[in-house]
Amino acid sequence: MNKKTIVLKFSGYSAAFVVLLLLSACWFSQSLTGDSEQKTDPASTATVLEKPAKQKSFVFEEPAATPMEEPVSTQPNAVATHVKKRPQVAIIIDDMGYHQKICRGLLELDLNLSFAFLPHAPFVPELDEIAYRKGRDILVHIPMEAQSKKWDPGPGALYLKTPPEKQLVILTKDLAAIPHAIGANNHMGSKFTANRKAIHRVLAELKRQDLFFIDSFTSGKSKGFDEAQKMGLKTNRRQIFLDNVQNSKKICHQLDKLITKARKNGQAIAIGHPYQATLEAFRKCGDRLSAVEIVSVHELVK
Repeated sequence: MNKKTIVLKFSGYSAAFVVLLLLSACWFSQSLTGDSEQKTDPASTATVLEKPAKQKSFVFEEPAATPMEEPVSTQPNAVATHVKKRPQVAIIIDDMGYHQKICRGLLELDLNLSFAFLPHAPFVPELDEIAYRKGRDILVHIPMEAQSKKWDPGPGALYLKTPPEKQLVILTKDLAAIPHAIGANNHMGSKFTANRKAIHRVLAELKRQDLFFIDSFTSGKSKGFDEAQKMGLKTNRRQIFLDNVQNSKKICHQLDKLITKARKNGQAIAIGHPYQATLEAFRKCGDRLSAVEIVSVHELVK
């Protein structure tokens, strides 16, 4: 083999090596690009879809123009009270069924709370069963039309524009959704409860099913309590909202107001919600309630 032949073979090997090097670089670049594309490929998002969906924000109560503590009434002693050694208070936790962790925390408290469940909330079956096994009073928190259209009462809501026969169908489904309920109260409903004919239809069905009614009194114009009394339905109404302001210190102050009102009248009913601040307040200052007797809300209806 002469010198010229050796040079040509060496040149051939060099060219082949360069080609291989270029092919390798292209392959490596494509694999990087492929990985990048795979992360944005809709077909590759199955693992993302398996993550639990973020819970929809839920407005528990329609904000009142001014916080209503004492229901306006021309009959200050509309519900007879029987003063005992200690005043009696009932505390209803409304809007149960959405925030699972907070709801369970409230159920686990060593306090005789009563619980009102939204009929179509996702965790109702589990939480309703826990409340029932603990012997707590359970109510159906019936969604009703608010005064402002910006506030959505949620699934199963009763609206004035809905034909009466359709309202009854919706109400029947709401009541059936909470199997251990012994009573009911209104969720929102500042517009609906102000209409005597509409609330009468609801109360008639409650009476037919032997359920009592607590007027949440979200409006001073509510006819719920008054109409229930006229119909001979066991009833009462809320005097204190505990957590219009979600601050544990202020909620503790509302508990003090509840105690004061119970001492004055012999009994009082408060409503709270499954807020973290409410749970913290019960843990922080719930011992103040030793000054009164916490009773199931059914004990304060007449």
